[in-house]
Amino acid sequence: MPKLTIDGRVIEVAEGTNLIEAARQAGVAIPYFCYHPYLSVVGQCRICLIEIDKQPRLAVACATPVADGMVVRSETSDRVREARKAVMEFLLANHPLDCPVCDQAGECLLQDHSFDHGLDTSHMLETRRTFAGLERRMLGPHIVQNQNRCIHCSRCIRFTQEISETAQLTYKARGNGVYVDTYDGTPFDDPMSGCTADVCPVGALTVKEFRFRKRTWKLRSVPSVCPGCSIGCNVWIDHHEKVVYRLSPRENAAVNATWICDYGRFLAESLNRHEVLRPQRQIDGQLQPVDWADALASLGEVLDTASSLRVVASANLSNEELFLVKTLLGGARRADIVVPVWTGEQRRMKNGSGAWLQSLDAHPNAAGARRLGLRLVDHGGLARFLYGAADVTVILDPLAHPFLETDEATQLLRVGTTIVFARLEHPVTRLASWLLPTPSLACNEGTFISQTGAVQRFAAALAPPQQSRPLWSILMALGGELATEELPLRSPAEVFAHLVQTEKGFAGLDWETLAGTTDTAQRERYHGG
Repeated sequence: MPKLTIDGRVIEVAEGTNLIEAARQAGVAIPYFCYHPYLSVVGQCRICLIEIDKQPRLAVACATPVADGMVVRSETSDRVREARKAVMEFLLANHPLDCPVCDQAGECLLQDHSFDHGLDTSHMLETRRTFAGLERRMLGPHIVQNQNRCIHCSRCIRFTQEISETAQLTYKARGNGVYVDTYDGTPFDDPMSGCTADVCPVGALTVKEFRFRKRTWKLRSVPSVCPGCSIGCNVWIDHHEKVVYRLSPRENAAVNATWICDYGRFLAESLNRHEVLRPQRQIDGQLQPVDWADALASLGEVLDTASSLRVVASANLSNEELFLVKTLLGGARRADIVVPVWTGEQRRMKNGSGAWLQSLDAHPNAAGARRLGLRLVDHGGLARFLYGAADVTVILDPLAHPFLETDEATQLLRVGTTIVFARLEHPVTRLASWLLPTPSLACNEGTFISQTGAVQRFAAALAPPQQSRPLWSILMALGGELATEELPLRSPAEVFAHLVQTEKGFAGLDWETLAGTTDTAQRERYHGG
C-alpha cells in the first residue's frame, strides 16, 4: 500500500485511492464541487487544486491517484490557497446573492467553501448573468430548478447517465449561456429524480415537497431503513419538533450507495399520520376508550382462555416484533400464525458496485419472517386462512394486507373476537373487538432483513404520539399478563439478544454492529454541508 504525506501527516492508503479520499483519511478536508465518490471523475470545478512536490503545476486532487512517497500540500501551501480564492471568485462572479432565501442554505458547499476558501470582496463590476424563464421552474414533477445558482458541476447530468441510466439531463447552449435541461424539453420524470437535488452542491435543483418547509440546520437526523420495499435502502429520518420532514439517503455501499428512489423518499409524510391514538374496546357496537392497564389485563385473559387463536402478522414488522409474536402467541398458545406478502410495483436501486437490486416485494421484512420460520401466504392464502374458524383473531398492521380492505374479509372477521393493532383508520379497525394504537416506523426501533439477507437496524426518531405504543412494547407488557413464563425483556436490544441465542438464523449477530453509518457528517461526501 502506498505511503504518502499530506500536510505533514503520513498515511498509508489503498492503491488507486484519489487524493481527496486519501486526505479525508488523514483528517484533511480538500474542498470539491464536481467530485462525488459514486460518480465518474471529471475534474472540472478546480476547487480541489493541491500542490505535489516535484511537480511544477498544481494538480486536481479528485483525478490524481496516490503514489508511494508522494508529498502533498493543501492548506499549508500559499499557491493552493491563492488558487482556491481565484476559483471561488470565478464561481461566485455570476452567482445570485440569495442565500437568505435559498433552500440549500445550511447544507450548501458553495457557502461552506466561500467562507473557508473565498475572498471577502469581489472584482465583479459587470451585470450578473441570468437565465430568463429558468428561475423557479418545475423541471419535473418533483424538482424545482433555479438555474441562476448553477455552477455547472455536472453532478446531476452524470447521475442520470451513470446511476439512474435514464440520461434525461444534459447541458444546452454554449459558453456563458449553458444551462441544464432535459434532452427534448419534456418534464424530468426520472424515478430517482430527488437524488439530483441531493447531489447538487448548491441550490440549483431542490425537491418541491421539502422546499421552504424547514431550515436544514434545525433538522435532527436518525438512521433508519426505508419501509417501501425489500431492498432495504438506508435512510436518514430528518425531523424537527415531532414532525418528519424528509427521508434522505444514508450511505451503504452494499445496498443503495447514497441513493434512494422517489417512492421511498416521499414516504416521509406518511410517517406523520396517526389516527388511532388510544386503546379502545367494542361496547354495544361502539368503540369506547379504555386505559392501557385494563386493556392489557383483559386481553391477557382473552388470549389465555381462547380455545383457538389465529394471528395475521405483517412483513412490515421488525424481527423483534415477529419474534415476540412467535414466542408469546405461537408457543404455549399454539396460535396459527401467517405473514401475508403481496407483490407491488417493481422497485430498483443501484448499489455502490453499480449493480441493480430489484424488488417486487412491497414489504421491508418478509425475509425476516421467513428466517424466523413463520408461514408466508399470498392474497389467496390469506383468504383461505380467514375462512377457517377461530375464537380469537389477532390482526397486526391491517394496512399491510390489501385483502383486509375487502367486504369479504370484514364479513369473515365479524365472527369471534378480533384484536387489531393499527395506527390508521381501516375497515378492520371499525369492527375490532379491541383496537390498540401503534405508531409509525419513525417512532419504532429494531431490525429488518433485506432481500439480500442483510440484517439492518433502524432507530426511533420520535416519541409515539398520545397513547400509542410500539408493538414490541405492547407485546412485552402483554407477556406479563399471560399465564406463561414472562420474558424478562425491556427493549428491542434485549429482545434481539434473546433472539440471537434462540434462533439459528441470527446466530453471531450483534446489535451494536448492525447500526450501519450513523455519523451525519458522512453525508457531506454526496450532499452539501
